[in-house]
Formats: sequence, structure tokens, C-alpha cells
Amino acid sequence: MITKITKTLFASVLTMTLLLGAYSCADDDYLTEREVRRMIEEALRQNNEQLEFTQWEIVNFTVGVNDWRWNPDAAQWEAIFDFPELNEFIYEQGAQLGYVFIGQQGVDEVQKLLPYINTYYGGDDLQGNPIYFTETVSVDYQFGDPSSVAFFIKDSQLAQDPDAPQTYNFRIVLIW
Repeated sequence: MITKITKTLFASVLTMTLLLGAYSCADDDYLTEREVRRMIEEALRQNNEQLEFTQWEIVNFTVGVNDWRWNPDAAQWEAIFDFPELNEFIYEQGAQLGYVFIGQQGVDEVQKLLPYINTYYGGDDLQGNPIYFTETVSVDYQFGDPSSVAFFIKDSQLAQDPDAPQTYNFRIVLIW
């Protein structure tokens, strides 16, 4: 029994020694500095080529107070503009991201992804209970001849709030 264990132990040690010796003699696992530099340059070149295929364009819209029109059928304020930058490829294969700027530029301005939803206090009812409503500012894109972009303001109570139409600055980012 001891002879069997000794033979197994000896065979294991011999195999391990041969493997370690063979591995330590092989030097082809190491890259030269020149090879590493070449690999880095190739990776950077491939990344730059991929970046050339991704493009974007930023289009800003200012919608003034007088640009909004009430649509009684949809119960919302609308402002629609031609949008020639939106072609079929961008519409079908790309992405359109809409943002609205809230607050005063340089003071407390923030950029919000559309749709922008905010809840407001609308005063008290006749019994003294507070009235709250939610307003949603959103955007739609339509490909056509011409393509268009439409901005909307919708009250949760579907009311024609005369204070809703304000001057808004929108940013549309097209990615393709």
C-alpha cells in the first residue's frame, strides 16, 4: 500500500516538474514592446474608424408664446415646425432625442429629457381643497416631404390653461 502511494506521489511530482520546466522554457508568450505598440495602434485605428460611422446633429428650436396653437380635438397646445434635418435614414435607422431647457440660462437652467412631466398647484377649489394638475411637454417627429417636429403641452385635466404656452427652448439630437 505504501509502495502504491509512493509511486503515485513520485509520478505526480515528476509530471508537475516536467510541466513547470516546459512552461518556464517557453518564451513565445511574451510580446515585445514593438508588438504591444502595434496592437495598441491597430485598436485605436479601428475605434476611430467606428467613430466615423456614428454621426449626430443638434438642432435647437425656440418656441415663443405666440407659436403655440390650441388643438381642441386633442385638448393640447401644439407648435409644429418643418424639420428638414430629419431624413428617412435617421427616421428609420437612427435616434431622435428631445430635450427642453427649464429655468433661466446661466442661473438655474436644467436640461430635461422629453417628455417632461411636472405637477403644479392650481389654487384651491370652493371648499378650500388644493387643486393639482400635471402638465406634460412632449415631442413628435414625422418623416415626410417636408419632415416635421411637433411640440406639445398637455394638461392632465385636458383644460386649455392660458398660462401653459410659454417660451420654451428645445434641443433635438439626431444620431445615426
